[in-house]
Amino acid sequence: MNKYLIGAVAAASLSLGGAAHASTYLLNVDNCSGGCGSASYGQINVSGETTGVLTIDIELNANTTIFQEAGQDPHGEVWFNTNTSSVTVGGLVDPFTANGLQSAGAFKANGNAFGTWDYLIQRDHDGNPSNPAGGQHSMTFTLTGPASLALESDLVDGKNLFFVVDIASYNATTGALINTGRVGATLSGTPTTNSGAPEPASWALMILGFGGVGGVLRSRRRLATAAI
Repeated sequence: MNKYLIGAVAAASLSLGGAAHASTYLLNVDNCSGGCGSASYGQINVSGETTGVLTIDIELNANTTIFQEAGQDPHGEVWFNTNTSSVTVGGLVDPFTANGLQSAGAFKANGNAFGTWDYLIQRDHDGNPSNPAGGQHSMTFTLTGPASLALESDLVDGKNLFFVVDIASYNATTGALINTGRVGATLSGTPTTNSGAPEPASWALMILGFGGVGGVLRSRRRLATAAI
């Protein structure tokens, strides 16, 4: 009988809540005019893949800030693609906004030179930053869509880019502005898998299974004691 109980425990373990993937993208493709002066400008962490809700966390290095450029108003800041045309962008903090659903490839970064993108996050410009070190170094927002929601890349100069971010690069010691422009993000390594929390039914099955196994073991101990 115990083999069936152990099988129930194993089945419950396999039926734990669905797994979600997390990925890291490195901002390492420099498309600033004349270069922004660094080999890497930070990273973008994406969690919740395969769940229908992606959390996007942009974390820039100490010498980089999300840029608000004079000129176009509002000004593009973050570009990306997804595998579906039905995505809701949430969690943005003023003055950042999203255009929502657009036709595929509606948004171009640096003309067509740095890819065409389906989604754009923008902000009202207020001129070139006089103190870039005091600018914004991180941004978090969410994408909500079907369970199959995933990011898609655009092939630019032989590299698969998943994001483009407009930045200002500066000297971390003096605070002096070095350059401004766009940088692209490539996938770093292989997505990792984070197991979801067990469903209530799975917990119940596991508790029942472990309790049954314990009962069998106690019964065997009593039989062994009586036989001595």
